[in-house]
Amino acid sequence: MKIKNVSKNLILYLFILHFLLINIVHSNGLFDQLFKIQHTTNIDVRLIGFDSLEQDELKILLNKLNKDYSPTILYPKLQTIDLIKQNHKFNITEGSHNLNEEIKASVKKYISEFQHRSTLKQDEYLVPFDIVDNIIAQDYKQQNHISYVVYIINTIYDREDLVEKYTYSQLNSTTINTLHRDGINVVDHLCNVKLWQSKSESPNNPNNSNDGSGRYVWIDIGAETCTYGPQTKGTGLISNQQLPHTNSRFTKKLYDISTFFYHTIRQLISPPIYEIPEKYGWIDLEIQLIMIHDHLVGQLEVSEQFDWESIKEQLGEKMPLLPNQRITFSKREVSLLNNLYAAQIKQSSLKTHHSVLKGTQQFLDSKELHHWFKVHIQKFIPSYLDDSSKTIIPIFLFDISYKELLLLDRYYQAVSFPDMVIGIQTQSGLMKIDYQCDKQLGINPMDATKPILQSLLMTIWGVGSNSLVVNENSKQIENNFIWNVGYNPSNMFTNLKDLSFSQTDSAIRNYLYFDIISSIDSLKSIMDHIGDDETWEEFTNSIDNPSVRSIDSFFKSINSTITEINSNLQHHQYSKAYDRINQLSDLAMNISSVIHKIHSSKHSYLECEKSTFLLSEFISISFTTIIVIYFLYKVLRKSLF
Repeated sequence: MKIKNVSKNLILYLFILHFLLINIVHSNGLFDQLFKIQHTTNIDVRLIGFDSLEQDELKILLNKLNKDYSPTILYPKLQTIDLIKQNHKFNITEGSHNLNEEIKASVKKYISEFQHRSTLKQDEYLVPFDIVDNIIAQDYKQQNHISYVVYIINTIYDREDLVEKYTYSQLNSTTINTLHRDGINVVDHLCNVKLWQSKSESPNNPNNSNDGSGRYVWIDIGAETCTYGPQTKGTGLISNQQLPHTNSRFTKKLYDISTFFYHTIRQLISPPIYEIPEKYGWIDLEIQLIMIHDHLVGQLEVSEQFDWESIKEQLGEKMPLLPNQRITFSKREVSLLNNLYAAQIKQSSLKTHHSVLKGTQQFLDSKELHHWFKVHIQKFIPSYLDDSSKTIIPIFLFDISYKELLLLDRYYQAVSFPDMVIGIQTQSGLMKIDYQCDKQLGINPMDATKPILQSLLMTIWGVGSNSLVVNENSKQIENNFIWNVGYNPSNMFTNLKDLSFSQTDSAIRNYLYFDIISSIDSLKSIMDHIGDDETWEEFTNSIDNPSVRSIDSFFKSINSTITEINSNLQHHQYSKAYDRINQLSDLAMNISSVIHKIHSSKHSYLECEKSTFLLSEFISISFTTIIVIYFLYKVLRKSLF
């Protein structure tokens, strides 16, 4: 009997203790539960040429991918944004019969008419990507999409057809036909593919031009692809066996399509954030190119291939900006021959590396360059510190008439830093790199346009390479190069310099996420402060906002704004989302001023500046705990003795 009484009383007092502790931490957890951003992304899936059984099974598999997860920030430390939850809503439909027939007829007609064969695999016909992309783009433009659209083409061949192997070139039909007309047959040295992503739309142009822009991707699982990715070491190699194929068995085919979708979502549609930019929050941004030549300024070099106009077009016209932001561009040129600072910075950063395989190799140390450019920044940009309202991101680009290979840190043409981008281009020949498209790749060291563009995306918007993924098991950052083809500045497998929708959507989404974190964290700290230090009655009597007269109205005001933000993000209404986020910021600012006013009448300035540790709170918790323990001791003693 005594044991029973002990058990009863023990359970009772443990429950009381649990209830008290829960109430102590309740205010911290309540806000997190009620005010999370739910960013739902709509994805339309068009199945072209699939039978009904395959469609039903794919619906089951793809819907299993729809789960909530928090956005990831990769650097400098791997972390998640727990205040935001991303999920994906699939709408899986059958592509029209006309669309299927048009794609099949166009591809087969091109193969029959031109009979271009891959120089790497003679048994494969080569088809320019735009033969299919023009048809897909036209179908996409005919509908008013708020969704990303994924087209999956099953096969171009009917049962009675003679099946031929084919693959897609990343060069368009005009370029391929010109090369063949001129007797140049090596047209697939930049990787042959079976999938494609659309380039970014210009925010200033209406969505009516059939130019391959939009928010769509397609894959022809009947086509072949080369093996592309790292050649000797590293993760992320993509082969034909890893991508879905028509000839695969039923289960493997559907599983491979599901895996393809997973990587498309995590690498293109909702990729991780590379890092939070140091210059985040800018309003007026100037990107200033400083070309550092080893010849006198004004002396034109035929070999100089840097495409400054392309960068201005991509960032100035394609990049969506917040309502109050603007970007300008400027260019300056200096010479190592008469600019002492430039010459000394280059010389002090020049290092030598020796290896058995490569021998002695000179390179420029990017960290050393960064240090000295920061020290002497005003020698290159006199107005750098003059106007606090303008943010300047310099590009220091060495344009060197150097016949030997000279890179940054032995491997790179450009390196991103939080406050600048540093690059180099030389006149050395084709540079072999440790990547392959069925054979070892080489890049052009005379043109640093694409590496500079990718580095600017990282420095200004926190947008990294599409190849960077987080392994869900090991939580390590790895590479997967499946989408490092087509329109992608981090893509070393083609010469295309356009941005895709993935980069531009990521850029604006990252900035909105950063603003959301800032606003909601401010409101959370304010609510915690009011709960700890003031009564809600005192607070609501002091605030002038008629819509916030109680705890309930305070919650409703925040919750309704967050609901609108969720809807704006889902519909790509970024300007409207920004306005709603500003409402949260304004609410936080107004409440902060009221709290400050209450504090100034109750506490001295020195008291308000003390640590956030509250003695009264500590005493209250300690006293409650002692009382509970005392009564627990009395009950146990009485029950046992």
